Amino acid sequence: MAGNFARLRDRVAPRAVYAVVKADAYGHGAAAVARRLAAEGADRFAVAQADEGVALRRAGVAGEVLVLSYAEAADLPRLRAYGLTPALYDIGQAAALAEAARDGSARLPVHLEVDTGMGRAGIRPERLGEAADLLREARGLSLVGTFANLSSADDRTSGATAAQAEGLRAAAGRLREAGVSPGILHLANSAGVLAHPDAWLDAVRPGLALYGVPPRPDFGGEALRPALRIETEVLATRRVPAGTPLGYGGRFVTVRETTVAVIPIGYHDGFRRSLSGRAAVLLRGGRAPVVGAVSMDVALVDATETGAERGDEVVCLGVQAGARITAWDLAEAAGTIPYEILCGFGPRIGRRYAGGKEGAWPRG
Repeated sequence: MAGNFARLRDRVAPRAVYAVVKADAYGHGAAAVARRLAAEGADRFAVAQADEGVALRRAGVAGEVLVLSYAEAADLPRLRAYGLTPALYDIGQAAALAEAARDGSARLPVHLEVDTGMGRAGIRPERLGEAADLLREARGLSLVGTFANLSSADDRTSGATAAQAEGLRAAAGRLREAGVSPGILHLANSAGVLAHPDAWLDAVRPGLALYGVPPRPDFGGEALRPALRIETEVLATRRVPAGTPLGYGGRFVTVRETTVAVIPIGYHDGFRRSLSGRAAVLLRGGRAPVVGAVSMDVALVDATETGAERGDEVVCLGVQAGARITAWDLAEAAGTIPYEILCGFGPRIGRRYAGGKEGAWPRG
């Protein structure tokens, strides 16, 4: 992750980089990730909720912590106490926060989200004048940044990204005309960083790319290195004859004599039920198909071709003996996106962090 951060930072220099560590750093562990990136010079972080920002501060993370998605007036004591920067994404929310902060001894720094085409949250263009009036009169708030979220940056052929960049610049111009400085402008997500230099503006917000996963399988992620490796081990093996049903509902029936390996990972851990019969794991350097229904705590794999013994290492995501399973492989097998795959790996899976500089990283 340190190497990925350095590559992304150098790509957009001299612009600022907000390292997106929401959702427990996409399942990688927000505290450990943020501390490591801070050691590499990261001084801006983005989370989704105030609780996530508080957790970073309690883990000793300094620098700006931007709360992108959910911060209400009731959160003001924690925002002030932990030095968090909330986003204003709705006129009512902004007005309530301004009222709550009006008697504070110091102005609370805030960012303003503008809806330039995502259609989800943010101030609509037709209400920017209202937002400007509110900010100009808010004694307890100080606007230090203005941003938007890209809706289609992973589609190289779409004109939406250029239109959204222009929309954010126009919104900043309207704020200035209304006597409000927009502060730092930021728009680009991982796909924007990799493919849309016109969207870099004053700062960028990479998330998925920090963890070494491109926003599309063919999307310029060659220089990135996946950070996460999910490994387990063979719990038991058994040899069963042809015609043996396996797992709940007997959804899979062997067509030959088969070596079945039981592995202690299931959908509670994030190894999704939708991977049943559609994914594989790495075992002894080869691919062993997942057979039968993935259950809550265990999964079954066909180890006939690879061989298996109790205690053998199994890699569900990552590299083993030159073979590789990526987050995109799992996402395509499950019919979803790699974000959901990474975020889904649960707390029952213990985390082990490999420190050191890039040259000392394990190669898998």
